Amino acid sequence: MFNEKIKPPLVLTLICLIACGLLVAAYETTYTDTTGIITDKLTAGLTELYGSADGFEMLKNDDGTVLTYEGVTSVLFDGENAAFEITADGYSTGGLHVLVGVGSNGAVSGVSIMTIGETPGLGTKVQNPDFLSQFKGVRYEDTVTEEAAPVKAKAVWGTKAEIKSLEIERQLDGDSASGFVLDAVTGATYSSNGMYSAVRTALSAYENMKGADE
Repeated sequence: MFNEKIKPPLVLTLICLIACGLLVAAYETTYTDTTGIITDKLTAGLTELYGSADGFEMLKNDDGTVLTYEGVTSVLFDGENAAFEITADGYSTGGLHVLVGVGSNGAVSGVSIMTIGETPGLGTKVQNPDFLSQFKGVRYEDTVTEEAAPVKAKAVWGTKAEIKSLEIERQLDGDSASGFVLDAVTGATYSSNGMYSAVRTALSAYENMKGADE
């Protein structure tokens, strides 16, 4: 009798706790701040990219709203270096929340992962330093559009041998544009493609920001 009275509310409590935990996890994965405040996560990302968050401010429009670009939630700037907050689709919609640093020379200074909602053990490998280090030094002119570089395009996602062969072919044809070569994570093409897209989005936004200042 006692167990019959206790079991239903106990089961209900457990279900509520699990549901709340899933909601919190989903919130943490997809949340992006639009208040204009540099949050602790942004501060941590800036510190990872530049060693310190000192001097960085979140850029705003004349009306006080947060400055955004297509695909970019916010822009942090210290007068020389920039960092672009981006949420991109990987295997999961909005599964990649990153901060992409672009230095005063127009090249990527680094990528900091703020939250990641990709498949554990596969897509989550895009946060490994060895993978992220490939983006350092990349400029906007090194990248190609998503239309020109779909997921299966060997010019971007092939093996090093395939890519080298294509580069030689282009040189023989008189085409010197080699594009950016990225080694995708095995079994996580969508996550790799999402990171590539996020970086190109940041570089595109940097070009727009630079053009607006000229």
